[in-house]
Amino acid sequence: MQINHHVGRLVHDVNFTVRGEKETEIAYFKLAINDLKDGKATYIDYVAFNKTAELIRDYVTDVGQVVEVEFVMRNHNYTDKNTGQKIYAMQNQVTQFRIYKSNHSSKNSAVQTHIADSKNSDVTDKDLPPYPDFNSNAFEYVEG
Repeated sequence: MQINHHVGRLVHDVNFTVRGEKETEIAYFKLAINDLKDGKATYIDYVAFNKTAELIRDYVTDVGQVVEVEFVMRNHNYTDKNTGQKIYAMQNQVTQFRIYKSNHSSKNSAVQTHIADSKNSDVTDKDLPPYPDFNSNAFEYVEG
C-alpha cells in the first residue's frame, strides 16, 4: 500500500457536500504545494469522506492555512450522466490531516498578505502567502 504526504496552503474554501442514498459526506479542497527548486507552487486536488470530511470542513477554514495531508491515490471511474461516456480518473483520498495555526506571538504574524478571491479561478503563485518557517516558535501544531 502506498501512502503519500504533502504540506501546502489551502487555495480556496473547502467544498463540502452530502451525496447518495447513504448520505456520504464529501469534502473537496485544493492545496498549493511549494516547489522548492524554483519557488513556484503546484496545485493539487484532494477529497475526503465521512468523518475526515467533517473534520476538514470544521477545521480547514482559512484560505492560505498550512495543511499537512496524508493520502492514498485511488482510481475513480464513473459514467458521465450527460454523455454516457466512461470516465477514468485518479483521486487523492485524504486519510489523515494536520493543520498548523500561526502563533500570534510569532514575528511572522504581523505580515499581511493578499489572498486571491476564492471565486477567482486564476490563482497564481503571487496570490499565495509566503511559505512558512516551521520553527517551533512560529507555529502551533494542531492534529485533526
